[in-house]
Amino acid sequence: MCDNQTDIIYGINPVTEALKTSERKCFRIIVEEGKTNPRLKALMILVRSKNVRVESISKGEFKKRYRPYVHQGVIGHFSIKAPVALRDLIANALKESEHPILVLSDGIQDPHNLGAIIRSAVAMGIQGMVLPKHRVAPLNATVAKCSSGAIEKLPITWVSNLSNAIEKLKESGFWIVGIDPEGETSCYDFKFEMPVALLIGNEGKGISPLLKKNCDFTLSIPMARSTDSLNASAAGAVVFYEALRQKVNKKNRTPTKKSG
Repeated sequence: MCDNQTDIIYGINPVTEALKTSERKCFRIIVEEGKTNPRLKALMILVRSKNVRVESISKGEFKKRYRPYVHQGVIGHFSIKAPVALRDLIANALKESEHPILVLSDGIQDPHNLGAIIRSAVAMGIQGMVLPKHRVAPLNATVAKCSSGAIEKLPITWVSNLSNAIEKLKESGFWIVGIDPEGETSCYDFKFEMPVALLIGNEGKGISPLLKKNCDFTLSIPMARSTDSLNASAAGAVVFYEALRQKVNKKNRTPTKKSG
């Protein structure tokens, strides 16, 4: 994060995806002199087509300014990602799918985990994400990098109170489903045949007791060997994929009407 008005985004894929979306304004792109990566060249073609100001600096100066980042020779300064209102997130999800899936984060602290969850959510067709305004990793450069640019494709809303957000989701027809090591139902036995809001807990403590009481179902992930649990991003990816698998299988089983 650069300041309250701009984000630093680094890496070829994250910068490319941020440029492709119309939601963010790009103020400038900074590139390392001498980089000849073909993907970086393709990115520069996109940059020029957007009429974005480009600053080229030496390798030494680039390293001095951006040492903490795995930058691949490119940094972008963008406007911050605009949040979506919860009511709009719900309405758009229900419009997009008969059985939409949203993700709720209960205090994900690690930006690498949050970025990985966002990347998996986009890949598996999740309609959006709800984040608390407090006790969660900020949507910073690390999250954007770990999502490989997927953050630009996922509608995200911030809420002051997750419990209140859950109530609004329930009023809109969503079932709250927690991912929990001690969940009552295997994720492979659960039928994703309803609007679902998947709740992913904190890396260390899991889902808070108050929010767990608000869950309509809790899902566990069967594992071959004894271990405490998967981390938050891996658990999310498993359940996201199972939901997608069921939807794809159902679509493939649906008979098509013959013409004539």
